[in-house]
Amino acid sequence: MPQNPAELKQRLMEESLVFEHLGDPPVTRRFLFKDLQRWGFDLFAGTRNGDYGYYLTDAAAGRRAGDRFEEEEARYEVEEVLQALPPKTRLLGSIRMAEGRAILDLSLAADAQQDEDAPVFASLPAARLLLGYLRKQRRHRLFAALANCGRLTELTQSNGQIGKAMSFDALPPRFRQFVKDARRIGREAGAGRVSLAYFGENKDRSARYRLSWLVPSLSLFDTDLAERMDKMLEALAK
Repeated sequence: MPQNPAELKQRLMEESLVFEHLGDPPVTRRFLFKDLQRWGFDLFAGTRNGDYGYYLTDAAAGRRAGDRFEEEEARYEVEEVLQALPPKTRLLGSIRMAEGRAILDLSLAADAQQDEDAPVFASLPAARLLLGYLRKQRRHRLFAALANCGRLTELTQSNGQIGKAMSFDALPPRFRQFVKDARRIGREAGAGRVSLAYFGENKDRSARYRLSWLVPSLSLFDTDLAERMDKMLEALAK
């Protein structure tokens, strides 16, 4: 195996397998009321600095009707803590970028309202929300793989030293299956990219590899998909 860093870099660049679906990441995704609960929020009707509307509060705070509190220089008064979305509305989330950081904007759209016309009622740091949500859901392998978050999120996982990377046909069955499943997720989600270099096994028979996986950030908030991806990453680590 070459020891020169430049040679290692060249080998990794030339021999990595790359599979891309160059579609457009989804701009907006519909969520359910229980998603807010999974993320650790209560939805309440009330006022912020005197303006009536719907707002989020940390569920751990245990807010109740009649409570007043201050947060980030705003004054809130809780009229009702909701147990479901307001009638005839749908909960929408969209990712936007602000000074290099991904922000998840949440809005409530009326049945007759276009998605893009729905006013935003909460803006949350997407990376922080994603980390907390995956930790709470115990998606440990997916949590550990998070590298950075924009409209696309990069997941990375690796083990062992770099060597000569194998072709796709020479991959062990679980690595071939991973690539097939990851490509399918990319097509379903609207965009995706998988870069994999597999170098064989260590003496203890653990796999040596480098993985980078790009997926639309909104897709990671899908609990079923997050569970599926967590299991896929776990299968590689065995």
